[in-house]
Amino acid sequence: MTAANSVNPSPGFIRFGLYPASWMAVLAANHLVVNELAGPRLVWGSVIGILAVTYLAVEFAWPYERRWSMTWRSLLDDLRYAAVNTAFVAGLSALLSLFAISISGNLIGPASNWPLPVQVVACLLIFEAINYALHRAMHEMPGAFGRFLWLTHAAHHLPPRLYLVMHAVFHPLNGMIIQGLAIILPVWLMGYDQKAVTIFLMINGMHGLISHFNVDIRMGWLNRIFVGPELHRYHHSADQSEAMNYGATLSVYDQLFGTFVYRPGEPPAELGVDERAGLPEYGKWFRVMALPFAR
Repeated sequence: MTAANSVNPSPGFIRFGLYPASWMAVLAANHLVVNELAGPRLVWGSVIGILAVTYLAVEFAWPYERRWSMTWRSLLDDLRYAAVNTAFVAGLSALLSLFAISISGNLIGPASNWPLPVQVVACLLIFEAINYALHRAMHEMPGAFGRFLWLTHAAHHLPPRLYLVMHAVFHPLNGMIIQGLAIILPVWLMGYDQKAVTIFLMINGMHGLISHFNVDIRMGWLNRIFVGPELHRYHHSADQSEAMNYGATLSVYDQLFGTFVYRPGEPPAELGVDERAGLPEYGKWFRVMALPFAR
């Protein structure tokens, strides 16, 4: 930890209570889905929307590392992505999530007759295995194809900041690769129940949001199971020796394959990518979009 770090601890009820409260919201939504008290699409959209608004308010009130907070300048850059790219990616992500919920109601596969809790666990483990492999390949695979994968993913790592809105900042190709191969394909092949897919997507969506949270959240031993801000901050570190933690929702594969970095209470010194990588600035939208096609 360097002197440049200016961490701002959040109040105890936020630091230790917000993550369990988020789980309570997801479990309450699960109850609605399992007991068919509301439509799965409505429940999924509502719980993710409520969590996002809540997290934005908390992040505004208690930013953990002030250097990583959203500024007017970074907001303008974000809006440029939001107007074209992020709107596409977030819209695509939402549509693919809703599509996954829809097709799961009409599919038969090896998981179709499994108990609902077993289906949810299988959904999480299979998604995370594919996501981990793809995500790690985007960072570490050598050769021309490895570089192509990295350049589809690099947009997410260019900002030297980390805050909630950044969760939606991706190159469209990155979104299609992850959503298509790690979510849609397994749902199609496995034949999960629609309820299981909805529950999985709520758990996955909650962790996707909170992992990019610029707020002092402590998950304790749960970091050994799930991915939160304490782990994902290090994935965005500018120091490649510690920029690991490739999991999106579960941290189990990082522990299994030796890419787990957990340093409680110690944020990385710098975020972003090394200037020597020769990548454009985050604000250079057209150049960032052209990266995967550059020779």
